[in-house]
Amino acid sequence: MKTERTRRVSWKLIGMVLLLILCMLPGQILVAAEEQSTAQTKIPEYTSFSDLKGKTVSMLTGAPFEELVRSKEPEVGAFTYFNNMSDIILALKSGKTDACLNNNAIAELAANRDDAIVLFPEALQEGVFGFAFAKGDESRKDWQAAYDTISEETKKELWEKWTGSDDAKKVLPKQDWPGTNGTVRVAACDTLEPMSYAGAGGEIKGFDIEMILTMAKKLDVHVEFVGMEFSAILAYVQSGKALFGAGSIIATAERKEAMDFIDYYPASFVLVVRAVKGQVQKEAFWDSVKKSFEKTFIQEERWKMFLQGIGTTLLITVLSILLGTALGFGVFLLCRGGNPLANGLTRLCLWLVQGMPMVVLLMILYYLVFASVAIGGVTVAVVGFSLTFGAAVFGLLKMGVDTVDKGQYEAAYALGHSDRHTFFRIILPQATPRVLPAYQGEITSLIKATAIVGYIAVQDLTKIGDLVRSRTLEAFFPLIAITVIYFVLESLFALLMKQIMIRTDPKKRSREEIMRGVKVHE
Repeated sequence: MKTERTRRVSWKLIGMVLLLILCMLPGQILVAAEEQSTAQTKIPEYTSFSDLKGKTVSMLTGAPFEELVRSKEPEVGAFTYFNNMSDIILALKSGKTDACLNNNAIAELAANRDDAIVLFPEALQEGVFGFAFAKGDESRKDWQAAYDTISEETKKELWEKWTGSDDAKKVLPKQDWPGTNGTVRVAACDTLEPMSYAGAGGEIKGFDIEMILTMAKKLDVHVEFVGMEFSAILAYVQSGKALFGAGSIIATAERKEAMDFIDYYPASFVLVVRAVKGQVQKEAFWDSVKKSFEKTFIQEERWKMFLQGIGTTLLITVLSILLGTALGFGVFLLCRGGNPLANGLTRLCLWLVQGMPMVVLLMILYYLVFASVAIGGVTVAVVGFSLTFGAAVFGLLKMGVDTVDKGQYEAAYALGHSDRHTFFRIILPQATPRVLPAYQGEITSLIKATAIVGYIAVQDLTKIGDLVRSRTLEAFFPLIAITVIYFVLESLFALLMKQIMIRTDPKKRSREEIMRGVKVHE
């Protein structure tokens, strides 16, 4: 009864906290952005490069444009870096940064969709968009030849299609050509609308994508697009996992030192800044909430994307728990007998796995260890999390077994039990209840840790939230939805572990279970 009452109070507290958050965030996050045809009439907060003195400028991770900005204003305060454009825009609107740098296509679309931001009046530099190939890749010449056959009129039509406001037209052509020359894999950023982004169902589309399909048709090859963070594209290509990379990549001189490019469309570097507050028109609170909810879940049936993300997160979590538990238990049995070689190798592996940040471990596995192996990001994620979870299980078993009194061994051996029988029937049943609470904590940590798998091109729950935010440029509902879903998943696993702990704890077993198989004289 007390447990049930505590549970009800906990849920009430959670509900009150969420309601409080909802009431505190109507201004900067819940204001739904409408497309504005009068974006040029908005007044920028900063109007010249000298206004940026001491200010913070943000850009995507992997965008080497610090010197370009300093060439215009040497006394810029600081630079900050984000993994996707939606995070930069949210940081700009909330005052955490003062200006953000991007290419003209992405910046203009963002400014047209949101009253709170506007293009900086002075351009930084002209450039060109490029498709990035590994240095010296001879196949680039074939793709270059296919690109050269595309007319300027076709390029202009595609540009107007994907940078326009009519989303109904933004549909990719089907790959209905024979594809006699095989299938190639292309790494593409999935958060940079209109160049390349994830649409309904996670399909990668955009101006870059249709340009690639136009070339692929001429080469009679099919294309498989792999969505990922912008910062991961070049590493993905250099590791050989993709033929080339796309997604709003501007071919700078520095990048051309490491990669070969097909230059395919003019570009320019621009800044986005906040509009003067008096120019921003805010909607009624509940109207903005309703519109934000519809954009997050209803439009393009984005709720299906969240379901897909939940499935991926659950798959990685469950497989990692099962494989990690088996791995940790197996290694413990090997080391239990005191074998010096097994113990030495185990200590080395534990030192490597436990001392390395999880995201670094995943990237090493994905881009180095399995670079030449055709396995997906989900498999690599399961391998990485199984290693870390196995290391945790090994430590828990060692700790739990060590807490069992040594007299238990002596008594068992004195009664003629073998070492194997003593461990599995006497020691392990006593150690298990002592480590299960910590085991449950490791499961909770594992569920939360899976949020980083987007770095290796896996569309888990957190990554889906990033994709939705990149389309809506709003954070509230995607982040709240992800938070609630993680709480639910953790609660479900906690309930499962509670049942396991009840069944394995001798103190919580019923008298009938304890006396099962024992004849009682009446």
